[in-house]
Amino acid sequence: MKYVDCGCGKIPYISLLAILSISLTVNLPGLAISPIMGKLDEVFTNVTELEIQLLTVLPNLVTIPFILCSGKLCTPKNQMYILGGGLAIYALTGVLYFFADKMIELIVLSCLLGVGCGLIIPLAASMISEYTVGKARTKALGMKSGVSNFMVIFATLFVGWVASYNWHIAFTVYLIPLIPLCLIPFMTRKYIYGHRIDYPNEFVPPVHEPSRPSDDDIAQAKRTGKPAGPNFHYQGKLSLMLLAGLMALYFIATYGTEVVSYYLPFTMKDYHLYTGDVGVATAMYFASATLSGFILPKAIKVCREWTMEIALFLVVFGLFFVGVLHAYWTYIVGIFIMGLGYGIIQPLIYDKTSYVAPNTAKQNEYFSYLLTCNYIGISLVPFIIGAARRLFNSHSDNFSFIFNGFILLAVLLIAIWKRHSFVIEADADSYETQPSTLGRITSQAPKPAPLQKNKYEK
Repeated sequence: MKYVDCGCGKIPYISLLAILSISLTVNLPGLAISPIMGKLDEVFTNVTELEIQLLTVLPNLVTIPFILCSGKLCTPKNQMYILGGGLAIYALTGVLYFFADKMIELIVLSCLLGVGCGLIIPLAASMISEYTVGKARTKALGMKSGVSNFMVIFATLFVGWVASYNWHIAFTVYLIPLIPLCLIPFMTRKYIYGHRIDYPNEFVPPVHEPSRPSDDDIAQAKRTGKPAGPNFHYQGKLSLMLLAGLMALYFIATYGTEVVSYYLPFTMKDYHLYTGDVGVATAMYFASATLSGFILPKAIKVCREWTMEIALFLVVFGLFFVGVLHAYWTYIVGIFIMGLGYGIIQPLIYDKTSYVAPNTAKQNEYFSYLLTCNYIGISLVPFIIGAARRLFNSHSDNFSFIFNGFILLAVLLIAIWKRHSFVIEADADSYETQPSTLGRITSQAPKPAPLQKNKYEK
């Protein structure tokens, strides 16, 4: 059996792949089928533009309450049932799309899609935190972010291609959940801990963590503003305050960059660029975010405690670059730089949330609160930009990029001011001072002398 390092031992490589496969599904609802909106407008000639837009908006809105439900209901004992149920609903919706010939049917299925997706979104991150620690967790969360963003690129290109043959076929992209659904047996605690190999005298596996850190560790964390170790979890009011800070940062970062999806097509159209050019520019955003996710440990190693500030600067620079310069190449460069920044911010926030949760069992709940901010940020973009336009009496499509650029600039200045706070400063344990072994596969277990294999404990 092939193994992969998880920071406190080794887990089966197939288990890591199975957990990462959940991330293939989390960004698809609504966004994946956006290329066929024009096609649907031709097919359903008697419906309004708003009804067609609901196919992309509703999944994100319905997802929000079910993310919270997943966080509240999920425990280590029932997480596989919730994951399996969510993936099954998700995949079933993909099948039912083949038989939908009325707009009302598509709208109802979009709501059902949001239900299934909402149940699994927190688990995509919390399961990584459950089985990995330290550098391995940071790298795995970066890979999770990269996988989810890459899937958007693939799905968008696939949908645009097959829609020219049959618009029903485009919805096959919602059958992707069948992949993690088939891999569920390799994600169970029984399988992972039954095949896990622990390092002696290393970090404690998350499942064996104490329910509460020691008083000395808590005092050290308060004094230094940093986790006392890879297995540390903040407690009490401080935990909630840090979570609120991470949620605010995630909301603003998502809101600030989501203008690419909402307003880039209109901005580029005003400057006489083609629809194909818009597609390439949008794809560059997700491509660069994917790249950032996979090179996250390297980025932290280079930027060290300034990682978050540099990532925010990239987002600010990209927003102003797109808002001020209007050649095709400037859109490509600006969007690419913006994606690089966001691709670093996202997994960094995920990693910090692992420390903020009071214990491993609470991680899914805390991730559900955090990820709700992502979808709220996406949903509020047109409302906030619309209100700001009326306030400043602006009718320019460039306004959204420049306005959000100033918002993110303010956040960057605050981040520099509070650079030593836990929310901003990159975790020292994430620095890849030596080559990480996550992703380095061994075809057999290490020598038995220094290692011991733990049996799964019920």
